[in-house]
Amino acid sequence: MLISEKLIDLDVAERDKGDLINHLVKLANDDDRLNDSEKFLKAVYTREAEISTSLGYQVAVPHGKTNAVKKPFICFAKSHKGIYWNKQLVHLIFLIGVPEEEKGNSYLTILASIARRIIDDQFRQHLLTTDDKKKVIEIIDPTEN
Repeated sequence: MLISEKLIDLDVAERDKGDLINHLVKLANDDDRLNDSEKFLKAVYTREAEISTSLGYQVAVPHGKTNAVKKPFICFAKSHKGIYWNKQLVHLIFLIGVPEEEKGNSYLTILASIARRIIDDQFRQHLLTTDDKKKVIEIIDPTEN
């Protein structure tokens, strides 16, 4: 299962990109998805420094590929007030973690799926308006039903 209720925060208090990334990494670590949270955090920040992971449409997809990840996952956060992500205001944040050995297939499949779906207004609107974690899982990964 890529996403679980433990990996979802539908009303983040964080107002800073770094604080939010730290918060989502903690959720992943608390859900036993990571071998080393510091190493994963470093991989996410390294990727973020290369190029912004804000994809437009008020969406950001920070991600890391490292052996600090036990199994692929998606964390999801919603910020009602929004967070500035390299000068773009984002409300929907997907943190993706993938083990280094799965970086080809799993990583590309997960990222491509999210990237394809965020251009759909209805997909984003459903995520923006729901306050039900089970519904979020259905929206993000309908194969989990």
